[in-house]
Amino acid sequence: MHKIVVHPGSAHRDDFLSAAVLLSILESAEVFRREPTADDLADLNTYVLDVGMIHDPSRHNFDHHQDSSLPCAFHLLMQHLGYHEDALKIFGWYGHMSMMDVRGPYKTAEHLGIDSNVLFAASSPLDGYILSRFSRVTELLSGDPLHALMKDLGHELIELIASKKERLQRLRTESELVPLQGRYKALVSRIAQNPKLAMEIYLREMQDVDVVMSITPSVRGAGWELLRLGDHPAVDFRRLPEHEDIRFVHANGFIAKTWTLLPLEKVVPLAVTAVVADAGGT
Repeated sequence: MHKIVVHPGSAHRDDFLSAAVLLSILESAEVFRREPTADDLADLNTYVLDVGMIHDPSRHNFDHHQDSSLPCAFHLLMQHLGYHEDALKIFGWYGHMSMMDVRGPYKTAEHLGIDSNVLFAASSPLDGYILSRFSRVTELLSGDPLHALMKDLGHELIELIASKKERLQRLRTESELVPLQGRYKALVSRIAQNPKLAMEIYLREMQDVDVVMSITPSVRGAGWELLRLGDHPAVDFRRLPEHEDIRFVHANGFIAKTWTLLPLEKVVPLAVTAVVADAGGT
């Protein structure tokens, strides 16, 4: 049996996610929210996270508060487990989470070039509830619903890294760009299972501002989904004329769906009609 020790008092994403990932990879472990003892810090079967004033991965101690140059404990743990570089690429929130924990919301907002009120307005009530629930326990044992939720969350994070990496490679080899109006292009992927998985990472990797639309199998219905990317002003699916192959166009014009997976040579002309060639870049 392994022990995971995190700090008492208010819980944060840092200690919560660190414990969740460890619960998912250790054969059996229980969580204790208290100050660590000298024995905890010396015991290789005890992981001390975000508390203890020591960063020593060889002894499973992952605190950052004693050194302002260190990232948050979750990053320290992910580095130790070998997931850090992939997580930086896969999860858009991952890097900023450490900045929020280490430097606070005001410095993070300044770094992002936004008002700090935007960060507070975007905070999730789900985050608040779960962290509050975690704050109220002193120990979390196997069989507790919160223990199971955290273990499942940690498993999901690790699995998502692997599945997005695999999907990214498939997009590199299987997707294609098709021309639309003017210089604009659409990214076409025929991958039907979870078709949007890793799409945002691939688009970021491409760095092609002229890709203004994706065409993928729909997850709601048997047809194609045509989606405007980046809210680009050149694309408005309300420009599509009434057509027997079009099943749905959103009232705001950002998405359209076909009834069936038409041959590409038929769906691309439909996409072309939704694009204005001289609408300007993003």
